[in-house]
Amino acid sequence: MNSPASPEPRPTSPPRTVPSGRGGAGPRTLRSLVRASEEHPADTAASVRRLLGYLTPFRREIAMAMAWVVVTSTANAAAPALTGRVVDAALGAHGDSSILTVPMLALVGAYMVGWVAQRQQILTLGGVGQRALLAVRADVFAKILDLSVSFFERTESGDLMSRLVNDVETLNSFLSATFRRVFGAALGVLATLAGMFWVDWRLAFATVLVVPVLWLTTKGFSAIARRAYRQTRESIGDVSSSLAEELAGVRVAQAFARTGVNRDSFSGRNAANRDANITASAVSAAFSPALAVISTLSVVTVALLGGWLSASGVVTIGVVVAFFAYARNFFSGVSQLSALYADTQTALAGGERVFALLDTAPDVVDAPGAIALEDVAGRVDFRDVRFAYATGSEVLHGVDLQVEPGTTLAIVGPTGAGKSTLVNLVARFYDPTGGVVSLDGHDLRTITMDSLRGRLGIVLQEPFLFGGTIEDNIRYGRLAASDDDVLRAATLARASEFIERLPDGMRTDVGERGALLSTGQRQLVAFARAVLADPAVLILDEATSSVDTRTEALIQGALRTILKGRTALVIAHRLSTVRDADRIVVVQDGRIVESGTYTELLAAAGPFARLHRAQFES
Repeated sequence: MNSPASPEPRPTSPPRTVPSGRGGAGPRTLRSLVRASEEHPADTAASVRRLLGYLTPFRREIAMAMAWVVVTSTANAAAPALTGRVVDAALGAHGDSSILTVPMLALVGAYMVGWVAQRQQILTLGGVGQRALLAVRADVFAKILDLSVSFFERTESGDLMSRLVNDVETLNSFLSATFRRVFGAALGVLATLAGMFWVDWRLAFATVLVVPVLWLTTKGFSAIARRAYRQTRESIGDVSSSLAEELAGVRVAQAFARTGVNRDSFSGRNAANRDANITASAVSAAFSPALAVISTLSVVTVALLGGWLSASGVVTIGVVVAFFAYARNFFSGVSQLSALYADTQTALAGGERVFALLDTAPDVVDAPGAIALEDVAGRVDFRDVRFAYATGSEVLHGVDLQVEPGTTLAIVGPTGAGKSTLVNLVARFYDPTGGVVSLDGHDLRTITMDSLRGRLGIVLQEPFLFGGTIEDNIRYGRLAASDDDVLRAATLARASEFIERLPDGMRTDVGERGALLSTGQRQLVAFARAVLADPAVLILDEATSSVDTRTEALIQGALRTILKGRTALVIAHRLSTVRDADRIVVVQDGRIVESGTYTELLAAAGPFARLHRAQFES
């Protein structure tokens, strides 16, 4: 008797532990997130360069916007000096209001110019930010489509969605608003400094005396804030991942009365996210008061020195008034920069996670000089093929197998024997770790993946339908297909019978993931989609195991027509479904242990006969 085969290994995420009580620490507590952040320090300058790199295609628009920023900053910097002139003119007017006319008009003109320039730079940079974000999203989506199957097996879907939604949204905020405001505030501070030194260098030095203290304070908070905001991005990714998993498994949780335990587990992750955000808020909250104290000291210094210089007749009252406005503007700009600093840190933390995704290299790529296959006969060869998943031991051990063009090969065997791995190698979802898988004599690694997969049709045990109509999902097999082609494919797949009974026929909405159709109906639509693609090689991975007997009979009838003249690899647990196969191979413990027709294998009384007996005599 054969020993039971162990389940086929798959890359897995680290096991999730359950906290001891509500609100307790989950598998990734704040401490673990802090440790993770410290273990993988990010290159801030590199992140900034990559983020700003998305703005470089819009140099002309940015240059124009920067010109408007300069005009805005200059107008705002001139306003306090003009205010001082107005004060001095008012003090010396002695009832002659005409003396105030010129400085007042100049002051009003400065404010109007500043308003118009600010409006223009907001409109220009806002549009640039959205177009840059469009490029970011396009790159992220393109990367997702290019990544190998193994990436999605080892990456939690919730964390991935958090990167695609939450982290990209932080970049949206930065590119659309924060970048503009940071640049404007920084240039405003510089223009204010220039205005102060132009009016009176002594009071200007008194105002900026605290700048070294400001710089040291900002530098001290910088490292703490960056780490804190990186922790918030990590923790929200963990919360999103947990939510996605719990929502997908809610029926199982209810069936096993595990909702309370799952609630506590989620509370731990939620608490870690709460703590990370509180820490980040605490850092930000401590930064602003520190700046307020420093700015107050500077204003007091200006008041004392300005009062003494005015009393000594060195400067006028208007100059002192102007410097109060300058000091207010200077520290208002610095405070604005400090507030925007938190937004920038959040954007950089989110950007790091997005860029880490963009930098992920696919495990399976086109080799240099890969060729595009034109005509495919459909001969599939395995020569001494070995394979091991990244996190497990070897699954296939020196498999040799030939599938002739236009024939049907059935692959049977116990769970975990390596059946799905064989067909996954044909689809090149993975590359073998040893040996060669070839199509028509070409090593699959020398064929472009687009041309390879364009010649394959795959129907899985769990059919996936996209949101839209039945017609949309069938046409997904060949987007240029006509309505007649779609109808013909549905008829060949025996799907037209149930489609005609639906009120909207082909125009029927299938719902999210095909939820509005039964499992059997979804499977028939999936078959029609594969038929429309007209593949040279058709892969059926347990395609009938989850449907009822009547639907299985329909599919079997359809297959007799569909498989004619086409190479097919059929994985089946129901041995009755492979009676008509040209050849059957039995896979056990990663090796082919038996091969022949249905009748030959039963007569041989070997592994296939034992599987047959266990299935039909139990």
